[in-house]
Amino acid sequence: MIVKQNSGIDYNSLLNKFASSYTNANSARAALSRSLKDLTAFGFLARKGNRFYLLEKGESEIYSEIKNKLVIALNDSMKQKNPHNDADLIVSKLQVLIERAKQDRDLLKTSRGSLDFSISDLERVHGGLEKSVKHQEYVSKVFSEQIGMLKELQFNDSFARQFDKDCASDLGKIFSRGDDKEFTVECNDVNALGFLSQSLKAKARNNTFSIKKKSFPKLARLVLSDSGKLSEALITVFSSNLKAQFYRSRVFLSGPYSLLADWKNLEQK
Repeated sequence: MIVKQNSGIDYNSLLNKFASSYTNANSARAALSRSLKDLTAFGFLARKGNRFYLLEKGESEIYSEIKNKLVIALNDSMKQKNPHNDADLIVSKLQVLIERAKQDRDLLKTSRGSLDFSISDLERVHGGLEKSVKHQEYVSKVFSEQIGMLKELQFNDSFARQFDKDCASDLGKIFSRGDDKEFTVECNDVNALGFLSQSLKAKARNNTFSIKKKSFPKLARLVLSDSGKLSEALITVFSSNLKAQFYRSRVFLSGPYSLLADWKNLEQK
């Protein structure tokens, strides 16, 4: 396209126009050199000294690219039952088409005769898009209100935190708020289950054991320290309304929204 608009352009001028698409001059120079080598090898461009010219094959390729990648894509999108659903593609393709048509009168003429839709068709798509936007705004508003109601009704939330000393302390504060006198600990790894139950002087049955509320901080410290006994075992602690899942370096806590809100706020502090 640049060579078409500037027949006989020299390498440095071409590089200056080309470089804006790259983060640095070296990247632009390397990409331009590769492109020029390929384009001349395939007969799209001719080089005379340090200047470049567009050949007939190259001009045909430009029109083919415009038609195949822009015009056909636009025509296909506009043929859909609800073309406004494809608005992102239509807008992006139209923008490229308009900018290129501004730069090249031949392309402008080709584009005018190749589109299968009119401006009125585009205006109808725009109308459909505006209705869709209004509907999405309404749905978003209702959705936000519903989330608020679920929070007020104390539906469950979940949130993960990096497991460290502060996290272990905060987790103890959250679990201590309930009326539970005991918590259930679950672990499917036999070695980890044995290590934890013995360390906490609890009797394991199947893959679970119970601990007193006051023992929770010790459990958290044991999981945090690992002691080489827990490996990658998943350890889950249940209260009547909370569930904490320990994944070695992270903890996922699930439970009523108000408790989870506190859990999130404690992390920020």
